Amino acid sequence: MSDTEDYMSDKFLQGIEKPASSSLIYRHADKRKFELMKKKIEIEAKLNQKNSIKLIEEEKREAGLSSAITSSNKGYEMIMKMGYKPGHGIGKTESGRTEHNKSMKDFRDRIAQKRTEQLLKTDLYKSQKVCQKLDMQQEIEKPREIWFWLPQDDEDDKDNSDTEEDDDSLSVDEKLEILTKYLREKYFYCIWCGVAFLDEDDLRDNCPGSTRNDH
Repeated sequence: MSDTEDYMSDKFLQGIEKPASSSLIYRHADKRKFELMKKKIEIEAKLNQKNSIKLIEEEKREAGLSSAITSSNKGYEMIMKMGYKPGHGIGKTESGRTEHNKSMKDFRDRIAQKRTEQLLKTDLYKSQKVCQKLDMQQEIEKPREIWFWLPQDDEDDKDNSDTEEDDDSLSVDEKLEILTKYLREKYFYCIWCGVAFLDEDDLRDNCPGSTRNDH
């Protein structure tokens, strides 16, 4: 630089401003980077501290829950009555749920059984009514079996006492099966179709079967 060079000229000022400006930017960036890193470290430290406290609390809780309850405990007898077993929680156990499910299944089975029995009684009643009507049309004075016809209200009829005892030995299902066979063979009649067919061939070809389920 010459002695005569103007120190206040634009050329001289630009030469000293650029390094100063660049250095200042770098220092500012480093400071910002340092502050961000410091803040990040502080945040991580707080998180680690919280996690450590939480972990310690969980370990203490697990240790307390896993501690065996002994007979010296004041409430031991009471919780034993509630179904507590060492190493298990208090409340519904797998066996308890199984017993509940079994009870529900048994209940549904009983309902289904009652419905089936009611249908059998209804079908037997219809069969007895039809049998009595068809037999009387054939001038048959007495049914083949006392229960083939509807029950009589005459309590003075003691001749049928032995037959009634045999009647009690048969279930509704058995009675219906026997009476259905009688109606189909003698009259070609099906109570579920509600029709007396012309003959055995007509019955076989046009009736689905000899039970309610067949229809």
